[in-house]
Amino acid sequence: WFWTIQQPQYAALGILVMTWGDGLAAVIGQRWGQHKYQVFGNSKSWEGSLTMLFVSLIVCSFILLATQGNNQITWSISIVVAVVATGLETFSKYGIDNLTVPLISASLAFFMNQIL
Repeated sequence: WFWTIQQPQYAALGILVMTWGDGLAAVIGQRWGQHKYQVFGNSKSWEGSLTMLFVSLIVCSFILLATQGNNQITWSISIVVAVVATGLETFSKYGIDNLTVPLISASLAFFMNQIL
């Protein structure tokens, strides 16, 4: 959908938040996750969740800095999207985060950019 409105950066943002953020969160959480917590019966680690947060922030920032420049809106959107993506990854069950994280991250970034 974002390609048809000439805004492919949002599709890329959603996909890259999922692949890099969630992928590295799983690796870091399983390998170095010492501080576990439970959400809806799923075991998570603070190390994995913080990895998701920081990697998502980096991905969003790089994409938005490249497409709309260094401004307060870029950083605000990046922070909000990273926090929401981390929350979605934390609270999703049955692997549904593979769908919700990219779709909601991309849509949120797009709509926030329209509003701000």
